[in-house]
Amino acid sequence: MDVSKNVLTGTGASPGIACGTARTVQSIDQFSDLRPGEVLVCRTTDPAWTPLFAVASAVITETGGMLSHAAIVAREYGIPAVLGLNHALTRITTGTSLVVDGTHGTVRENPATAGATSS
Repeated sequence: MDVSKNVLTGTGASPGIACGTARTVQSIDQFSDLRPGEVLVCRTTDPAWTPLFAVASAVITETGGMLSHAAIVAREYGIPAVLGLNHALTRITTGTSLVVDGTHGTVRENPATAGATSS
């Protein structure tokens, strides 16, 4: 994660807080890499990405807003979403433990063990 900032800010598009390990996914070819409870970090989503929301504890995208595909599907699945986080794929690396706050639109590194979620 970009250590120059403690908190990354985007648009909170689906409420709640989730802790999990980041998994960057850049294409359909990487869908099988996402493990249950991981935080999905990607550029954008479309209907082909929908099955990943059932596996992820939260979603972070580089693009999108309250009416984007990622926002709507995250709300349907009840998982936090922070969207429009510029350069998320370069600022967050796979394996980083994160706290995603979809209510306030923030993402921060979690020094504690990943995997717990709360609303």
